[in-house]
Amino acid sequence: MNDSDVSGIEFFPIDVEQCDWQGSQQVLMDIRRQVFIDEQGVPEAEEFGAEDNSATHWIAYGADNVPMGTARLLGDKVGRMAVLKAHRQRGVGSALMRQIIRYAAKTGLERIQLDAQLHAIPFYEGMKFATDGAIFDDVGIPHQHMSLALKHFLNPRVAPTPVDISAEERSHIALDSAEGFAQQAIVLAQRAQRQIRIFSPALDPNIFDNDELRSQLFNFARQHPYAEIHILVQNPQLLVQNGHRLLHLYHRLPSRVQMRTLKSDCKTSHTEFMLTDQAGILYKQSQNRYTGYAVYWSPLDATELANEFDTLWNASEVDPELRNLPM
Repeated sequence: MNDSDVSGIEFFPIDVEQCDWQGSQQVLMDIRRQVFIDEQGVPEAEEFGAEDNSATHWIAYGADNVPMGTARLLGDKVGRMAVLKAHRQRGVGSALMRQIIRYAAKTGLERIQLDAQLHAIPFYEGMKFATDGAIFDDVGIPHQHMSLALKHFLNPRVAPTPVDISAEERSHIALDSAEGFAQQAIVLAQRAQRQIRIFSPALDPNIFDNDELRSQLFNFARQHPYAEIHILVQNPQLLVQNGHRLLHLYHRLPSRVQMRTLKSDCKTSHTEFMLTDQAGILYKQSQNRYTGYAVYWSPLDATELANEFDTLWNASEVDPELRNLPM
């Protein structure tokens, strides 16, 4: 099972705590000893050293405050990323890395680097790290140097501007079928980098309730340290009754996926739309027919829609009915 597979994963709370060596030494050592010394055969003298005292550390805790993994940042270098075997492939490493990236960006670092074991390269590539240099040996284990530029992480509220915007990205794609809307929702989710907003009466299942879109939203929510998905609905009862996939996603990733119900006294002229990064738009123009458009780069229109969405969002609230996990 890879990190992007949402089927069959047991979801559970992950709480990442920043700490120092002096206050959390025993927990940090226990995790690293099990992973690096016991499993991988790293000599203890190579695993622990004076640099731990000056590094910033993180510990990931699960249910009942059980430690699951750890990592550290020493200067601009990420290291000692270790997740206990019983908790792997469940998003622990992603949660740790998101916190490190957020911390590094806020403290003014322009770039962070790490030495990845070869089997972990796809994981770090999913977090947008790039490989550089030749493979090398460290304590008998092949490694690859990787780095991540942080300039795009410094202001999570501003959509990144591509260097070249093609005419195709600026053009409106006319849509006249449920299949067309569903496919464009997937494409927009693939292109998103920071924020996705969805406004829909009941998350039309013909558009939003499919495994591919759920998978794309799941990957987006877990891979970017500032990822946000805001979903605003009008009829929560239908979501709960029908067991909508995105309602399940909301329950599984509540720190990344938020869902609210539009209050009855809030009025809007819009029928249904999806926004990505204040740049991309999926817009359904009719309540009873599948007619509308998609556009990948329309920042003026997208910003206007985002402002309207945020006004409605701030006037709305979490509906107790949405807290009920559908059967």
